[in-house]
Amino acid sequence: MAAGWQLSEGRMSYKSASDDEYFAAVTKALSNQSSKTTSYKFGFLRAILENLYQNDAELKLNYSQLAHSMAKLYWNLVIEYEYQQGHRSQIVSILTNFKNTYGIPSKVSYDVINPLTQAALEKEITNKILKKYVVGALFEDTNKILYSFSKKEGLIRFSDASLHFLRKYQTTIFKLTTYELTKYIQIQNPLVDHQILIESIENITKRSSLLQFQKELIQLTGAKCFYTETHLHSSKRSIAVDHFIPWSFIHSDDLWNLVLTSQSLNSKKGSKLPDKNFLNKLHSRNVLLKQSEDIHVRLAFEGYHFQIVRDLYQYADVNGFEIGWKA
Repeated sequence: MAAGWQLSEGRMSYKSASDDEYFAAVTKALSNQSSKTTSYKFGFLRAILENLYQNDAELKLNYSQLAHSMAKLYWNLVIEYEYQQGHRSQIVSILTNFKNTYGIPSKVSYDVINPLTQAALEKEITNKILKKYVVGALFEDTNKILYSFSKKEGLIRFSDASLHFLRKYQTTIFKLTTYELTKYIQIQNPLVDHQILIESIENITKRSSLLQFQKELIQLTGAKCFYTETHLHSSKRSIAVDHFIPWSFIHSDDLWNLVLTSQSLNSKKGSKLPDKNFLNKLHSRNVLLKQSEDIHVRLAFEGYHFQIVRDLYQYADVNGFEIGWKA
C-alpha cells in the first residue's frame, strides 16, 4: 500500500466526524506521531487556514491558491529573514535558484515581486512540493478526514463538517501550527531569539504596506471614513486602511474586507469586530464596487458573496474576537 505522499488522489474516510476526532487528527499531524523531516506540513496546514473562505461552492480549493500562501510564507522565511530550513532543503534550493535566475535582491518581501514572477514560482512549488510530497502526506497524517484531494485536478475538497470545524477553531489551530513551525525553525536557527522568531512567523504573511489599497479605495469611494462618514485629510497622511474582519483572524488582504478610516480610529478599533449594523453597510458598498468599470476591481470581487462576510463575522466571534465596536 502506497504511503500518503505517493497517492495520486485521496478520499475522506467519512464526511462527518466529531470535534474531538478532528482535533485528534490535527494534533497527530502536528505532533511527533507523524514523520517530519521538513516544515512542509506546518506550512501547508497554515496555507489551508489562510484560504478557508476562498473555497468555491463545492468546498474546493485549488493548488494555485494554496501554493501562493506557501510561496509567500517560505519566501519570507528563507529570502527575507534568512532562516535556515534544514540540511538539503528542496524549498531553499527552489527559492534560491529562483531569486538568482530573476535577479531579485536579498531580504525582499514577497509582496513586492512582480505578480507574473510570483505565478512562475508558485507553479514550481505546486509541482515540486505540493503534488510531490505535501498534499498526500497531510491527508494521511490527519487520518483521511480533513479533506479529499486529486493531484490530477489540482485541488483539495472539504466536507461541510471538516470546513465548519476548521473555521470554528481557526484561531486555535493557527496558533498550534505557528507554535510547532516555530519549534521546528528554532532547531534549525538556534541563535535566533524564540520570542522574535514566533512573532515574525505569526505575521510573516502580513502585507508590509496597504498603500496601494488606500489609493484604490480613495479613487473608488472618496476620502471619507467608512465608520463615521467624515472627510479624511489625505495630505496629512491621516488615512488608514482597516480590515473590517481583523487581519489576525482572516490572514489575508481582500478588497471586499478593506475600508478607509482615520489612523486614530483604526488604532482604537484594533482587532475588534465592528457592530453588526456595519455589516449591511459593507455589503452595500461591495455591491457597488463589484459593478466597477475597472477590470481589476471586478476581478477582486469575482468570488465575493455576502454570506462569506457573515460567516467570517460569526466565526471570528466564536474564536474570541470582541464584537460590537462602534466609532
